[in-house]
Amino acid sequence: SSEIAVAALPSARGAADMTASDAEMPPAVEPAVLANGGGDAPAPAVTAKDARVAKPPDAGAGAKIAPGGAGDLDAPAAAAATPTSTLEPPAAAPKAWVKGDRVSALATFDRTYHPADVIDVRRAFPEDDHHEGSVSYYVRYAGFDKRLDEWLPGSALEPYTSAVEDALTDDKADFSSPRAGDADTPRASGRKLTRNLKRRYNEINNVAGAVEDLAPIDQKLEKEHDERTKVKNVKVIECGKHEVDAWYFSPYPRDQSSKKEKRNDSATPSASARTGGTDLDDRDVSGAPPPPHVECDKLYVCERCLKYVRKRSTLAKHEAKCEARHPPGKMIYEHKRSGGAADLAFWEIDGAKMKVYCQNLCLLSKLFLDHKTLYYDVDLFLFYVLCEVDERGYHIVGYFSKEKCSEEGYNLACILTLPAYQRKGYGKMLISFSYELSKKEGKVGTPERPLSDLGLVSYRGYWTRELLAILKDPARQVMSIKDLSELTMIKTEDIISTLQHLNLLAYQKGAYVICAAEELIEKHLKAAGSPGVEVDPAKLIWTPYNAEKEYANFKG
Repeated sequence: SSEIAVAALPSARGAADMTASDAEMPPAVEPAVLANGGGDAPAPAVTAKDARVAKPPDAGAGAKIAPGGAGDLDAPAAAAATPTSTLEPPAAAPKAWVKGDRVSALATFDRTYHPADVIDVRRAFPEDDHHEGSVSYYVRYAGFDKRLDEWLPGSALEPYTSAVEDALTDDKADFSSPRAGDADTPRASGRKLTRNLKRRYNEINNVAGAVEDLAPIDQKLEKEHDERTKVKNVKVIECGKHEVDAWYFSPYPRDQSSKKEKRNDSATPSASARTGGTDLDDRDVSGAPPPPHVECDKLYVCERCLKYVRKRSTLAKHEAKCEARHPPGKMIYEHKRSGGAADLAFWEIDGAKMKVYCQNLCLLSKLFLDHKTLYYDVDLFLFYVLCEVDERGYHIVGYFSKEKCSEEGYNLACILTLPAYQRKGYGKMLISFSYELSKKEGKVGTPERPLSDLGLVSYRGYWTRELLAILKDPARQVMSIKDLSELTMIKTEDIISTLQHLNLLAYQKGAYVICAAEELIEKHLKAAGSPGVEVDPAKLIWTPYNAEKEYANFKG
């Protein structure tokens, strides 16, 4: 528990909580205790006031104890009794940490101390490390995904000790998830953390693999990428009715509106200076030019056109005159669902025709995708945006993009379900929809490579359900891999890798043979899980992109 973890930390600040008035007063004085042959008797207590007015005795004076009663003292003896202070020395100045320091940080997601590394330091006042609230630290928790990196005040950091790790030894299986107290965690369930259980747990909780597990060249690229994007520039995003913590850095460019807001704010003290907040746009105290991207605690995004601003008042003014009521482009799929479920719609958007919207969509998705690289060159891509529909309009759930013309046969380039809509089956629906478009085109498709570990897990689940649903059919007892590819539009290499992963494929006499017993198929189908929100192909009204026709229209 967090109480145990905090108790395990040694106190580093001593009397840091002592008030200013306390610091002005002299130390409290303990009663002097004198002894004689007749026993112990306390002398009268000496107050702080007495300590201030009492004169020290001469160097030669000493306390004389009469051989009589315990309280029979000469007058100088009372003054000679030197009291001993029980207070600790005044607190030292707050510890100033630097980049690279290992500390014990009080995490906001579970209010528990965890080992962390200081990634960046921010000062509200130049050359001031000791002003209360003047310094904050960007920390990365050891063993956690970088999405949990955050800015913390100096008061939330303690010197690193092994006691913190010792207190959390039993919780190391939960380091990769902020939901350390969930009933589904290995610790809460009481199960032993085996390798398979840890892998499954990481897959469920979207935990990426460690950098050390990558190939050397990939490790180098990963470190370079991490250096460029190590500090999140947006803390919270508000889009529609949802307010979500950003996970990663996103290079939202500064536009003229944000610069104008900055100039208007410069006439008065910054909001962060007045409230102790951490508006990153107000931190260029050294006179250095501002960064090329937006930096703020909270970014407001119009749900209809994805325009982004730094102030709620600016967003309100924009929404009052925003004419957009749904994503641009054309609606190619509409599903009116019953049973209280929200209606769904897919919109196809051409990056060349709706460049600003697609760029803003990519920047929004980068807040939740660590390795996304496409932000501005959107002309060669089509975007398929999934929306929930209610009486208030269209609400973006997620999207995927694909190249207009892919020589490698890729039917998907990037995919995202917004955090507010995750774990509802929409991610599986996006994958399924990309293959429905491939079936409509009559082309075998595959996602763009390389796939992340989590992406491979998602796709392997889809491939498993599609392939085993066909192999389970008694009317299709004899099937070749080519037949499976033509029925599903899944690439043959993906079919082979999936069946090998399931141990359903054998290589005999120069050919692959599918060996699938009915009981084994049922077992794998159950492990693959539900198909999520299913796509109804009959509701898809879509014409594949025709590059030759587009080029002719461009020339004309």
